Amino acid sequence: MTTTMMRLRQHLGLVSSPSIYTSAIARFGNNTPHRRRTTRSRTMSSSASDAAPFEKPRAVVKKVLAESQPEGQGATVRRSIGRHELRNLDPFLLLDEFTVYKPAGFPDHPHRGFETVTYMLEVRCVCSTQCFAPLLFCSTHASCSLKRPHPCGSGYWLLQGAFTHQDFAGHKGTIKTGDVQWMTAGRGIVHSEMPAGDGVHKGLQLWINLSSKDKMIEPRYQELESKDISRGESEDGGVEARVIAGEALGAASPVYTRTPTMYVDFTMRPGSRLHQPVPEGWNAFVYVVDGEGVFGRETATAHYCLVLGPGDGVSVWNRSTRPLRFVLVAGQPLGEPVVQHGPFVMNSRAQIQKAMEDYYYGKNGFERAGQWSSSA
Repeated sequence: MTTTMMRLRQHLGLVSSPSIYTSAIARFGNNTPHRRRTTRSRTMSSSASDAAPFEKPRAVVKKVLAESQPEGQGATVRRSIGRHELRNLDPFLLLDEFTVYKPAGFPDHPHRGFETVTYMLEVRCVCSTQCFAPLLFCSTHASCSLKRPHPCGSGYWLLQGAFTHQDFAGHKGTIKTGDVQWMTAGRGIVHSEMPAGDGVHKGLQLWINLSSKDKMIEPRYQELESKDISRGESEDGGVEARVIAGEALGAASPVYTRTPTMYVDFTMRPGSRLHQPVPEGWNAFVYVVDGEGVFGRETATAHYCLVLGPGDGVSVWNRSTRPLRFVLVAGQPLGEPVVQHGPFVMNSRAQIQKAMEDYYYGKNGFERAGQWSSSA
């Protein structure tokens, strides 16, 4: 190893479990055409029958509790995929449920070789009357300054959750409650993600691997405001879906998934059932955001990640007295070697060393890194 590379390795802190956001940021204080790819599916909801319309229903094969840990600058995340119990689930590299208060956040940091999907969640709880507001639940929360009366008369919608994003290519914007940002880092991005205001800011961030042929493509963004996210509903009104990628309950997302992906946010009334097809051969998991549900034969509550085994669909039953909210994510495996060091994900150790060198010396996609810093 050359003296230069030894200094580079020492500078970037090559350790076995580097912070994914900050391990490589000590030095620095032509999108592709849009195409639509969706997964054709047939989805049903039933409150009268347990019968699942699947030849090979998917069962839960692993259950991981997302425990809190520090990340970024003063932020807290609940990590499920990416923990030692679940290093990755091809093509998924990481899933964080983050909770951030100013001045904490995720300051300037680089990425290469994968995509990040940031989905902002509303801060909410369930009111005493158990009303079922579309995709938002309410509660009396007198200490919250960001609220407005809810039609049920006994509580509030809590309207918090927004992140300001900036990158070294000049892209800047705010991802508000319910919005989605699908960022393809490709050959290189340096960016920051910081709270846009006071209060609590919650969301999910999913990392999706790119195939070897796509790892060095130019960065690009797909962004959807909450009002533009496709929504579906079961015939009996018991299940609602916000379709971030793929299809569910008759709704299809316009997002182009370079690595074929399904990502759906489901909300289920008490007593409702859902039978959701999932493409055979894809890896799939569920992350419970709120409430309690039965997934196949496994019961899970908030902050649990459930890895689903092979099959053609998953059945869910909300047998509790509270609404259930979870995301179902599935993707086509890449079947390629995964070598990760913090914010760089490539196919070999040599490519990781090259990514660190490119970042350190400002080349091959990182030319603007040395002269840029966010205004956050």
